[in-house]
Amino acid sequence: MRQSLSLFNTLTRRVEPVAPISEGQISLYTCGPTVYNFAHIGNLRTFLFQDLLKRAFRAAGYDVRHCMNITDVEDKIIRDSQGALAAGASNEERHAAMKALTDRFTTIFLEDLDNLRIQRADHLPKATDYIPQMIRLVQDLEVKGLAYAREGSVYYRIAGLPQYGCLAHLDREGMQAGASVDADEYERDSVTDFVLWKSAKPGEPWWDSPWGHGRPGWHIECSAMGMELLGDRVDIHSGGVDLIFPHHENEIAQSEGCLGHRWVNHWVHGEFLMVEGQKMAKSLGNFFTLRDLVAKGVDPIALRYAIQSNHYRKVLNFSFEGLRAAENSLKRIRAFRKRMEGEGQTGGGPWAEALDPKARLDQARLAFGSALADDLNTPEALAAIFTLISDLNAQDDHVALTREERDAVLAFLDETDAVFAAWPHETASLDTEVEALIEARRAAKGGKNWAEADRVRDQLKALGIVLEDRKDGTTGWRRF
Repeated sequence: MRQSLSLFNTLTRRVEPVAPISEGQISLYTCGPTVYNFAHIGNLRTFLFQDLLKRAFRAAGYDVRHCMNITDVEDKIIRDSQGALAAGASNEERHAAMKALTDRFTTIFLEDLDNLRIQRADHLPKATDYIPQMIRLVQDLEVKGLAYAREGSVYYRIAGLPQYGCLAHLDREGMQAGASVDADEYERDSVTDFVLWKSAKPGEPWWDSPWGHGRPGWHIECSAMGMELLGDRVDIHSGGVDLIFPHHENEIAQSEGCLGHRWVNHWVHGEFLMVEGQKMAKSLGNFFTLRDLVAKGVDPIALRYAIQSNHYRKVLNFSFEGLRAAENSLKRIRAFRKRMEGEGQTGGGPWAEALDPKARLDQARLAFGSALADDLNTPEALAAIFTLISDLNAQDDHVALTREERDAVLAFLDETDAVFAAWPHETASLDTEVEALIEARRAAKGGKNWAEADRVRDQLKALGIVLEDRKDGTTGWRRF
């Protein structure tokens, strides 16, 4: 039986039940990375929240169709990929340089997802593969009078859409209309016609279009890919709060201007991440990627737990002290799992505070599911697990749980791990896989293939394995 889940809807500013468009199925679009650099931990907080969202719906019995785009053409990408090219470089050379940059950082991003046990989306479309769909969408908006061309660029006429500003709750009457803008990101101090298609500038890669050589604006990319892959009605669209305006507001304008009806039912946004109480910035020395933290000895799954143990709609203050607390919490859950996997010791006889383990487990399962169903209340969901651990450890100290009771507890831990992906059941086959990977790394190092050795090391890290290179040339390993 499926459980209904409720989420805060940015559009209505209320926690509302998610009513699937198709019975038993959730369509989910999440804004993915702009692949011109490493994702930082603020970006990763959003992707971890979205992974939790997807896992929670699947655990509740839903089939989730997930689309996450890869933005591989955009202002910053062009800036960083074209600088080394000669002024007279061909368009083919400019595309190749852009692709080399974005392919590199797409690979790195997907490795980060794997190391954090973030499930891959069903669809991972690259913007450059959907240029024809973007052009058709812009043409449709022109036909409807919602877009106009000017000097080879095309702009959205927001005056033609009365509901513009509904997501960000803009006061359109109290704001001054601005001029057309080509920038992808801007402040909301004026209501501004935004660019759908950008006329090519010297030194930029371009595509042919009805308006001449150019490239898509950032906002049109998600509308075209989302509508193409998930259809003209979507259950949930998600991203960080920084995308509410202008990106998601403009997505609504483009998509609903074309469709003539609501496109997304639920808009769900995750809050910012601070570092030691400050906004993350390279100038402050508190700017971290996942690789930065791993180099400091941080377990990626401890980072996953630290982020997901906080509510997604509250600003998260990341700290190394918080990471240590997360590691200790994980050790407690994993130690409890190992205890339940064992046979237990003979109890000390009757105990006045003895409880019914099955009834206590049913209570924990209900509390866990109810917490997630209430706007993904992860602190309460985890509290249900830790209260159960305290109660059953105390019980097992006095009256050993039976094998049947232990197996029931382990089944519950599997259910909860399907959501948090942080305390999996470990099998003996893992040892064989680890030893094979260690041997592959040893061979790569022997052949001085350092890149391959690093790749295998990262693969082991994703399995929760820390390598220990010894002075005698051998390599030991341990689990986190």
